[in-house]
Amino acid sequence: MKSVFRQFSLQALLLGIMTLTATTSMPVQAVEIPSAEDLTKVAQIARDKNLPIILVYSADHCTYCEILENEILKPMIVSGDYTDRVLIYKLNIDDTMEIHDFDGKEISVSDFSMNHDVFVTPTMLFLDANGNELHERILGINTVGLFGGRVDKAIELSLAKLRKHRHKVANNQAITLP
Repeated sequence: MKSVFRQFSLQALLLGIMTLTATTSMPVQAVEIPSAEDLTKVAQIARDKNLPIILVYSADHCTYCEILENEILKPMIVSGDYTDRVLIYKLNIDDTMEIHDFDGKEISVSDFSMNHDVFVTPTMLFLDANGNELHERILGINTVGLFGGRVDKAIELSLAKLRKHRHKVANNQAITLP
């Protein structure tokens, strides 16, 4: 009897693990991080949902950018845990295209990057819907296990700042974000 119970328990455990793996293992490589080609549209979504924006500056052939995308950003998107916490977009500084900035003006990616003092990739900015930084930017990537916690903290502090701002505006108190 113990043998049958043990075999049944083992099968149930394996089935549970396989089910969990099947439901949570969307291939991370298949996920695309949206490009920030039109920041006026991104800003409108951020306003509507009252969410901060992570704008990640990356570059072609940047190994650290690939690590950030594959080990941090794509798993964040796949998990679904960040859908109601942050909008994630990237901007490739090697692109020669024109984008629309937060004011709707066309600008080259390199000029936009220079306007935000971004010269190193990867660089993560935590922005409000007007393009103002809500939290200290993060340059590069270090130990992946610790880095995720650093990004989570930046998201939470950015959300708190937005909520505080929204509360003050709702109470007709004038404030400006740094």
